[in-house]
Amino acid sequence: MLEPRIQKRLESIRDLPTMPIVISEVLSAIDNPNMSASNLAQIVEKDQALTARVLRIANSPYYGFSKRISTIDLAIVIMGFNTLKEIVLSLVIRRFFSKLLSKVFNTKSFWYYGLFCASSSRLLARKLGYKIAGEAFVAGLMHDLGVLVIAEYFTSDYKKIKQLVDQTNESWINAEYTVLGSDHTDIGSWIAERWNLPSQIITSIRNHHTNFKRFKLKNSPNVNFEEIDEPLTAIVSLSEWFASMLGYKEWIEEKSEIEYYLSEELFPHLSEHEFLDPDSAFASLKQELIEDYNKAGIYSEF
Repeated sequence: MLEPRIQKRLESIRDLPTMPIVISEVLSAIDNPNMSASNLAQIVEKDQALTARVLRIANSPYYGFSKRISTIDLAIVIMGFNTLKEIVLSLVIRRFFSKLLSKVFNTKSFWYYGLFCASSSRLLARKLGYKIAGEAFVAGLMHDLGVLVIAEYFTSDYKKIKQLVDQTNESWINAEYTVLGSDHTDIGSWIAERWNLPSQIITSIRNHHTNFKRFKLKNSPNVNFEEIDEPLTAIVSLSEWFASMLGYKEWIEEKSEIEYYLSEELFPHLSEHEFLDPDSAFASLKQELIEDYNKAGIYSEF
């Protein structure tokens, strides 16, 4: 839950990321079961930057279509509505990144980290049978957006958090809670709610660092375990775990072990197995994650 002081401050920030009107129209149209590809294309084409980005990404190696896609309606027909949602939301987040002027935070490094988590979430979703892989991409891309908001709009608090992490064995998320009374998962999920994103994406943002102990602490006495038992949350948390393990989480240095979703049960179990064996399936998966991230470079224009 957001600490009241933090929520009041967020609500007072005029340039906090909001959903542009055209983007909002596109997302509403995507969710309309009666919407045709041609009508949806007309809405997308109201935004020239969005139109150019959809075509550029649709023709990238990331999607690997053999036929050149030259129109928005063809792109929608070939890629599908959910992939279009993935591209549209990534553009919103990218536009927010481009406006930031933070002097205490490496925005570019953080974007690449988010992009790794997005592409990894997408790949893991496909391998684990999660039906909406594009949804996993969006959740991975914006799951730590709250960190960026803290650095940009709560700069003095961000410095205190970093100092606490540097001078003690406190984890980043615990340091956030100590300084703010809330953490980046609370702030990120609050933004996702304002954007009217699907509930499972909001949940994954809120709980990707939550194990059962933390979940009880934050929600007691009204504990709803159905909320924490979410496959998308596990996928997003796994993507961050891989980002840390493979060296893509350069924006943060922590002395203490980072808490992840269900970390007490899931991550120690993984780390005890054959991920260091080059012949293992786990090593293969790590290589696939890196390759998929490299293909996702189309999203990384700065």
